[in-house]
Amino acid sequence: MNTLKNKNPIFLVIGLLLISICSCERISDTILTEQPTTSIQISMIYPGKCLGDMAYCDQLQKGIIAAENSLGIDIIEAESSSETWDPLLREAAQRSDLVITAGYQLAEPIQRVAPEFPDTNFVLIDTFIDLPNVTSVVYRENEGSFLVGAIAALKTETGKVGYIGAVDVPLLRKFEAGYVAGIHAINTDIEIVREYIAEDGSGFSNTAEAKRLAAQQYENRVDIIYTVASGAGRGAVEAAKERQKHVIWVDDNINATAPEVFLTSMVKRVDNSVYDIAIEFAAGRLTPGTVSLGLKETDVGHALDEHDEAHHNRPSTLTGSFVDYALDAHNRPHLSDEIITKVEALRSQIISGEIVVPSEVTLPRE
Repeated sequence: MNTLKNKNPIFLVIGLLLISICSCERISDTILTEQPTTSIQISMIYPGKCLGDMAYCDQLQKGIIAAENSLGIDIIEAESSSETWDPLLREAAQRSDLVITAGYQLAEPIQRVAPEFPDTNFVLIDTFIDLPNVTSVVYRENEGSFLVGAIAALKTETGKVGYIGAVDVPLLRKFEAGYVAGIHAINTDIEIVREYIAEDGSGFSNTAEAKRLAAQQYENRVDIIYTVASGAGRGAVEAAKERQKHVIWVDDNINATAPEVFLTSMVKRVDNSVYDIAIEFAAGRLTPGTVSLGLKETDVGHALDEHDEAHHNRPSTLTGSFVDYALDAHNRPHLSDEIITKVEALRSQIISGEIVVPSEVTLPRE
């Protein structure tokens, strides 16, 4: 999607009819910006052309569609690129009651655009912006990554595991830091190979390079790879299938798609966040500031009443902590009772505060 797409087909049909009758280019802009609405309108601006990634962007879409179905809101969706971030955000701010976007890449565009629309609410997922009309949602990805690191350490047969990230930026270093800490909590002698696909956001879509790096790691005795690269990680999955090795996915639980290779997934429930944010906004409770979500949180936090009917009527697929490891019928055969017992104990220690998981990587890496 290159432009904002309204999911209400009635207005689309009316717009096309008027355009054909009037032969007027300007009428398309009028239909887009001045259509009547009978409910809250929320725009979702994805951080790239990323739908279908089986990870981050698909999770965002799952949340906004669940909110649309449950709350009867109108939603507008748009994929984007660095060239379209600012204009899409401005268009969305003019058309919508709430604008949601995500990704560290959108911090600067939001910093530029949000002050131009002080009466519009913005939500920025995965990074923090201190503005009076912006709600920032950040995650403790290091906590979930700690658990999958512990699983990798308990499962490895070669004593050598891997990590492949999309781009070496602070956000992805949180995943790396937690993963390394989880491995070392089990065995400090395990060797960890850490690599990044690219020096920019192209690393999230470069499937070929992810496959090349993964193949190289597997050929060098790595038997488990944690891929934190969104859709590009499918390249690592291909390499794992070809060599009958294990891979750990990120963001969504897609164990069922390749149960023979997926050891687990580090789920990051941005779908829950988007759904809960819509509830908060519809109830008039969304406030600016920052919300931090990790293992112990099961909703967006302070503003949601425990008896809120809409919150507890979340679709059954939107459940659980905001970061965690995935365990289901598809990967359960790979994990012994002993492994699960150990990981659950670590999980409880993180939630209680007994274990504080690092969020930063020591640079330069050894």
